[in-house]
Amino acid sequence: MPSLILHIDEILENTFKISSIKAVEKIIIDIIEEELEAKKNNCQIIWVQSKIISSNYKIFGELKFRDKETRNIDKRNKCLKRIGKILQNKFNVFIRLRAFSIKDASITALDLEN
Repeated sequence: MPSLILHIDEILENTFKISSIKAVEKIIIDIIEEELEAKKNNCQIIWVQSKIISSNYKIFGELKFRDKETRNIDKRNKCLKRIGKILQNKFNVFIRLRAFSIKDASITALDLEN
């Protein structure tokens, strides 16, 4: 269930190429798998082009995941730091990331596939 939503300032449009983003996304998913003990098929990254006007942080991300005993504060911090370094190396801007654990074990979800 780990879901990372990344709001990318539209001024970064020139460095936001799908081909290079796929490689970054794979690295980030590998980090989430390793640090949060997540299954690859449950991880998703959503890239949202945004207009960030008054903030110095040109990438803002929110990582949400189900709360588990193994996903302690150290693991979450390490995960965010590793993801942040990857994004900072790629885009060379200030990054702000937040992590939220969802404690309710009865999350209702729906996946539709063709």
